[in-house]
Amino acid sequence: MNTAGKPGRPRTGEQRLSRAAILAAALRIVDDEGLEAMTMRRLAAALGVNPMSIYHHLPNKAAVFAGLAELVFAGLDDVRPRPGGPWQDEVKDAARAYRAALKAHPNLALQVLSDPSAVSDVVVVTVEPFYRALERGGLPPRAIFESVNTIVDFVHGFLLGELSVRAATFELAPDLVDRVQKLPDGKAPALTRVVNALGRDGLHYDFDGGFESALTLLVNGIESTAG
Repeated sequence: MNTAGKPGRPRTGEQRLSRAAILAAALRIVDDEGLEAMTMRRLAAALGVNPMSIYHHLPNKAAVFAGLAELVFAGLDDVRPRPGGPWQDEVKDAARAYRAALKAHPNLALQVLSDPSAVSDVVVVTVEPFYRALERGGLPPRAIFESVNTIVDFVHGFLLGELSVRAATFELAPDLVDRVQKLPDGKAPALTRVVNALGRDGLHYDFDGGFESALTLLVNGIESTAG
């Protein structure tokens, strides 16, 4: 009985189809065309295979997205302490790597941030460097747990703002100086002093600089809880 043409069985030329090749093709689709474009049929077309062949390696679309997150975050497990360096630098290195991984694939990042349950299998990979660094810093277990959640929430929130702008810098409020100058005397005096001191040229926001400043503030706060 000839079963070569039955659905679900690899055709000639599909024998070398692998999970890695499928995920690489899926990542290209997501990066180039967006999340909605990544369907199993579209993925099969990109690979030049029968859609049913993909199910031998990845059973559904959710498994594909989980695999993509695993692929993108794989490098985070390689974050290691700098020889002789403080644990604070290790935390910052991990946060930078986490942000870079998401930023490199903004379309996928939105999926990760909106539906973390879909990528739960890679959570250990993403947070282990933070746990390792904070444990080395002497924090108690509860403080480590809460600190890691805070750091991850910070990176997620920062990325959402960064991805919505899709630019390295932007003006916080182009007309802020004019608005402040129109305020009644004595209204928001601290704001007025700061805005006037910065001037129009100083009221722009740099995402890289902003990330580093916020990360330093966050790590300094965590350090104050270390034993």
